[in-house]
Amino acid sequence: MVLKIVRTVWPVMLTYVAIGAPCGMIMGQTGMEPWMVFALSSTFVTGSGQFMICNLWLAGVPAPSIIASVAAISSRFALYSASIAPHLAGASKRQTLAVAATLTEEAYGILLAKLVEGEDWGPRESFVLNVILIATWGASCTMGAIAGAVADVPTAIASFVCTSLFICLLFSQRLSRGNVVAAVSGAVSVAVCKFLGLVNIAVPASVVVGITIALACDAVFDGRGARDAR
Repeated sequence: MVLKIVRTVWPVMLTYVAIGAPCGMIMGQTGMEPWMVFALSSTFVTGSGQFMICNLWLAGVPAPSIIASVAAISSRFALYSASIAPHLAGASKRQTLAVAATLTEEAYGILLAKLVEGEDWGPRESFVLNVILIATWGASCTMGAIAGAVADVPTAIASFVCTSLFICLLFSQRLSRGNVVAAVSGAVSVAVCKFLGLVNIAVPASVVVGITIALACDAVFDGRGARDAR
């Protein structure tokens, strides 16, 4: 079973190595020891959240603002777990909790596809896949922290790995009115907050503003389209 899962997720594992190493370097620059990096990476299952924590900490952002920012971008995991739950209806509560507690973004896409396709795939396979990916991410971050202690890698270069990842994700999204409005309004809200000196709340505020304006825009235009159709 393990070999079957590895054959399925090895491209994701290679991606984790490429992204996890720079993340570990940044975590090491915050003063974390390699064992601390491994402990955090193995229990905090959102890589983007780890990048955000480290970058905001190095920038001197207060802890409450860091918590709010990371909580905002991590809230999507509630939706991930909710969408998988119907496909695990026959599993026990312990099995369902184990899958949900170890779920990562990349694992979510693979698990949902496997469960929807109706393959020989259940909670046991889902949990093992999650553990394999988490272990790969933790080991990659730890190797990056060790390498960063030996070679002095500029923080700006390592930090841009996460930024470039989100840029790729942005351009891979379907070009829709809501996505464009969310991206533009979020960027504008960050600029406005920084201009006003509200640096501590710039990130969480941009998330709330972008989503709110995009939803309102879609509601207005969808309602107008329905009226025109009538």
